[in-house]
Amino acid sequence: MNVLQRVTPSMLALLFFSSAGGLGAQPAAPALLQIATPGGDGNALAWYAQDTGVFRKYGLDSRIEAIRRGSGAAIAAAVTGGSADIGEGDIVSIAAAREHGILLTMLAPSFLYRSAEPIAALIVAKTSAFKSAKDLEGSVIAVPSLEGPAKLATQKWLQQHGADIATIKFVELSPANMAASVAQGTVAAASLNEPYLAPALDRTRELGYPYDAFGKTVQVSVWFARDDWVKSHADLAARFVRAMRETAAWANDPKNRPQSAAILQRYDSFPTEQIGRMRRAAYGERFDPAVMQPLLDAAVQQKSLPIPIDAKDLISSSAAVK
Repeated sequence: MNVLQRVTPSMLALLFFSSAGGLGAQPAAPALLQIATPGGDGNALAWYAQDTGVFRKYGLDSRIEAIRRGSGAAIAAAVTGGSADIGEGDIVSIAAAREHGILLTMLAPSFLYRSAEPIAALIVAKTSAFKSAKDLEGSVIAVPSLEGPAKLATQKWLQQHGADIATIKFVELSPANMAASVAQGTVAAASLNEPYLAPALDRTRELGYPYDAFGKTVQVSVWFARDDWVKSHADLAARFVRAMRETAAWANDPKNRPQSAAILQRYDSFPTEQIGRMRRAAYGERFDPAVMQPLLDAAVQQKSLPIPIDAKDLISSSAAVK
């Protein structure tokens, strides 16, 4: 029997696939994504996806930069300038960018406010006489940004509860300094979110929950990219959407909170005691324009956006992948 007679069909198949780059080929390296995020519990999905292996499952790797100072504008600038492929920001900022001709598009939901477990509140000093929204008329209220959704929500809540916001002054203050400023009387109230809210309640109290003014569920922040980047990286964008969807479902499951807390501590250095006290963030798994539109409408009413915009027009077609 010659050599050719001894070659079996399975051996021929092995030779074919090896020569064609099949069984003998090295697996392709994961595609690297440059990601920018404000950080914190409400903006931790990329960290979770990286550490739990979800990115790897979808053939992705990531280089994640936490941009905390001026995060909304700074992250939008990073994405627009190309130093980040994908960024995380609030939906009003993305709408405003589009209104100015900067074509950003939403890929996947991120932080989802739920009134059943509010991670943001309007706080006042424990010893203050403030009992209602109207009591804050003529006072100063601190917000993390004069342009962001926290201010929009606070104004909306005050109006809904009978306060004349024309008499109220808003100032921008770092969340890390809000509790002390409220307790000392430097400001009358502050719109504060986790992880700063839980420890702040040692010397302050919650007067109300501003985001409740928009409904029981509000999509606050999202993952976004440039339109042209999504068009030229359609497969990457689709894989990122799938990864975020799976990671959001994982993070929303209460049984995974100990693991997500451990990941969060590695990236944001939260004290263990603080994580144990704080309310944990929820995440949107698929876009629902109905829980996005009220925030956009409030932005128009309060002059943060020049004209009305439909939430559906901000969502990339890549977000519809199965």
